[in-house]
Amino acid sequence: MKIQYLKLRRLAEDQDLKQYELAALTGMKPRTLNKRLNAPENNGSWSPQEITALCKVLHIPQEKIGEYFFPAIEKGETA
Repeated sequence: MKIQYLKLRRLAEDQDLKQYELAALTGMKPRTLNKRLNAPENNGSWSPQEITALCKVLHIPQEKIGEYFFPAIEKGETA
């Protein structure tokens, strides 16, 4: 079974952030963050505000956003 948003999860782990800490730093409820991380990648459930907050906290540059939130597009796959 493929783990959704694995690259995003690993980035948070590399920065020693637990999921509940990441939620607090981004202003998200822990349950909401968990739901987003476990949603299918093609679900499109991330809001622009959530992506922006996560990018700020995790130091994801604009040119790398697709790698973390839209991996299917990065690979050239279609939904």
